[in-house]
Amino acid sequence: MIASEPILRTSDPAELTPEEAYRRLRRELDAFFHLNPDLTAVHVDRLRALAERATSAHFADVEALAEQLVERYVRSPHKTIAAETLTEYFGYLQRSARLLAENGVIRPDAGGHTSAEHSVALVPREQYTPLEWCRVVNRTRAPHSLIKAVEAVRRRNELVATVLEQFFIVMQCLDSTKAFRWQQSFLERYEGRLDPDVVRDMINAWLGEQTLPRHLLAWAESWSADENLMQQWPQVVRRADRLLCRHALRAWLNKADITNSALAHLRLLVRRERVDDMALLKWLKATLVDVGQSILRFVSLSKSQQAKDDDEHARRRCSGAIVREIAHLEALFTPVMLVADRILAVPDGANLFAVAFFGLVGPGREQWEKKLTELAENAVRRAFLIGLRDGHSPLSIIKRLTFGDENAYERALSELDAVSMNFDSRKQREKVVRYLAVYYASYHEADLLGAEVLRRYRHLMRLMHEDHLRRVLSPADLEDVLARSILRDLASVAADARRYLSRRRALESGLEELVAAELEFIQSVRQRRLRLIHTLLE
Repeated sequence: MIASEPILRTSDPAELTPEEAYRRLRRELDAFFHLNPDLTAVHVDRLRALAERATSAHFADVEALAEQLVERYVRSPHKTIAAETLTEYFGYLQRSARLLAENGVIRPDAGGHTSAEHSVALVPREQYTPLEWCRVVNRTRAPHSLIKAVEAVRRRNELVATVLEQFFIVMQCLDSTKAFRWQQSFLERYEGRLDPDVVRDMINAWLGEQTLPRHLLAWAESWSADENLMQQWPQVVRRADRLLCRHALRAWLNKADITNSALAHLRLLVRRERVDDMALLKWLKATLVDVGQSILRFVSLSKSQQAKDDDEHARRRCSGAIVREIAHLEALFTPVMLVADRILAVPDGANLFAVAFFGLVGPGREQWEKKLTELAENAVRRAFLIGLRDGHSPLSIIKRLTFGDENAYERALSELDAVSMNFDSRKQREKVVRYLAVYYASYHEADLLGAEVLRRYRHLMRLMHEDHLRRVLSPADLEDVLARSILRDLASVAADARRYLSRRRALESGLEELVAAELEFIQSVRQRRLRLIHTLLE
């Protein structure tokens, strides 16, 4: 029988005096020292009700209990084992980093500040570059059992709840001002030695608050900006990202001019508190399609304007359309960046986010793939015609165009005449052409996609240049556009995306370089996102 069961036999907290409610709450708080997180929802709700009814005159006693509870938790057996496990693992990492530095694989001072005291605490920032981190982790020869144990510690931080979160919530229900003051003091006193479970639970407690002091949000910003923390304790960073996203969206909504359906949808989600991961991810994917289409429209309008330089009326009309498209992109850019952390955390999310800025998502990607399929059909058809002219049999051409896939070869072969091993009709040849075009397009898709991204990037950079805008926009529209920051922001994100996509397709790159390229792109997006959040929350 758990210690908090007597709560079920107490009267309604609303009928108690504040002093009586505090005495009952104080007795029930002792149950937290069993470190049993399986408190039922009824118990938690009753504790919150008691805390909201109770007087906060004795809050100092609750603060003392919080200190004792945190100390008891971080010294519990499973935390002691985790500390020993991670200390041993970081020892392997340090030795590996030292050897790699001696061989010139990483910088000599990389990871120089790591110490044993950070094995279970929030790690210091700016230790390794993404490529250095990938090389150290990939080339560390730690025992397999130790690696599995370290992963178990990390997964526990992601999945297993503790009593600390509910205790922090009770404190905030009792007196949020005093609770926030104690939390700030706690974070300052233990800076550099903060346990990731404690920080995670404190952030979870903050997620339920509509307003937070700016100095607590500053802590969340520092955790969100710590790239090493992202690699070692990702759940802490994800919770901090979620907290910052919610508060930044509210701040953005207070200033935003809702001009399109995507922003209206987001406003509805924020006002109804439907800002869970799935809802925001669904909104972001749909909005990235809108961003990609808007960029394509901007490029198309800018190109068409060049052909209308002699028509003054058409020039003014097209100039206004270009400005409206730029304003549309500017309205979408900030909320898209605020919610970007949702898509960066899903598999292949970084790639999807990158190609969106070249219009290669949704209908834009479908149109390009349709064009690619048409080009592939033409190439395969031309191969058969050239083979017919040069005396090569369809058999040899099919063998070459199936790229060693025996099943595809046998299926295409079945369409030939069994005796002559030739096509018995043009219709039969076209059927094989459409079938082989899929393999041909798939084989060349990576190279062609890279060329398409580069082509679109060059067009976008040229069309956003001030000299080009001066030719296609009216003086008033030009002044309006140059006063906006969206073109600089868009150019910066597009450059980072193009660089990442180029490195992602490089066949000569190893696994370490490929992973590092994605990490660097994610870092660039996250840093831009944090700058926007910092500006909104000021």
